[in-house]
Amino acid sequence: VSVMTGIIKISLKTFLECVRLRTFGRYGLQQIQVDCHYLQMYLWRFVSDENLVHFLLDEIVGSSAHRCLDPSPMEQSVIEVICERG
Repeated sequence: VSVMTGIIKISLKTFLECVRLRTFGRYGLQQIQVDCHYLQMYLWRFVSDENLVHFLLDEIVGSSAHRCLDPSPMEQSVIEVICERG
C-alpha cells in the first residue's frame, strides 16, 4: 500500500505541474473536472491516506480553473453522471 501511495502521489504531483504549465479553455477545464472526479472515485482504494488524493485532485482542478481563459465549471451532478457511465 505504501508503494502504491508513493506512485500515486508522484503521478498526481506531476499531473499538477503539467496543469500549471498549460492554459485551458472552457472545455479543457471541464475535462479536467471529469478526469479528476473519475480518479477520485477509484484511486482512494490504493492509498493509505485518501485525504492526500482528495487534496491533490482539488489542487489540480483549482489550478486548471485559475489557468482557464473562460472559466465555466461543469455542474457536479453532470460530472457524476458522466463518470458513472464510464
